[in-house]
Amino acid sequence: MAVLSKSKVPSGHWYAPDGTPVHKLPTADGKGERPTTIRDAKRLGLFPSVTGILSILAKPGLEKWKLDQVALATLRTPKQPDESPDYWCNRVRNAAFEQVEQAADLGTMIHGALELAMAGEPYADDLRPYVEPVMAWKQRIGIEIIEREVRLVNKQHGFAGTSDVLFRYGRSGIGILDYKTRKTKPGEAVSAYDNQAMQLAAYGATYWGEENVGRLLAANVFISTTEPGRMEVVKHPAIAQDWEAFRMVAALWRYQKGYDPRQQTPA
Repeated sequence: MAVLSKSKVPSGHWYAPDGTPVHKLPTADGKGERPTTIRDAKRLGLFPSVTGILSILAKPGLEKWKLDQVALATLRTPKQPDESPDYWCNRVRNAAFEQVEQAADLGTMIHGALELAMAGEPYADDLRPYVEPVMAWKQRIGIEIIEREVRLVNKQHGFAGTSDVLFRYGRSGIGILDYKTRKTKPGEAVSAYDNQAMQLAAYGATYWGEENVGRLLAANVFISTTEPGRMEVVKHPAIAQDWEAFRMVAALWRYQKGYDPRQQTPA
């Protein structure tokens, strides 16, 4: 989840036509890096990520959660007499989303451990409670992994991204998985957000072909960070409709940004 403080807002992800990530570029003085901007994308002919396209959608639940976190942080971070309002507000925003950064770090570690486990390589023992349930599920249902961490570029519809797992099952079944870490509560069901189905639809259509979207098995594997050992698989039964919806969002993104990566060549 994005942090409200300006310095904490994540940069958009961009890809070159060959799939190379171009999320950052060198600074003008050559001493560091800066986030890639849409101005850079237009100049270099870059493709936006699937998540970048989906970011234009309103997320009322997320916005309410962020406001709640800021309100609660004001109670934990009282204003000091010598602080300016701007400084205090920035301190409150940072305090409000410290937990998000910590959760993101754990999510990254779990994702990395899953990638190692899928490749049959060793990973940190303290991550086993998160990884072993996923591996046991994979073994139980008998899917055949075709590719992992695949960079995908869809030049026809103008986007790119990286897919976690592409697989086959049965005689002719095809599928796609995406790992997500999630804070859960005992007894409460886990469900996917609307944009997660569209994300999988975009990756699946790009890899397996639009003509095969209707028979695609797409699912999110949710790994609980608050109940180690718990994992939930949420399937998306209307993935063809999700793909249609994503194409419309991509068209809206191009309209809003005034940039059509399908028609651009590097300057």
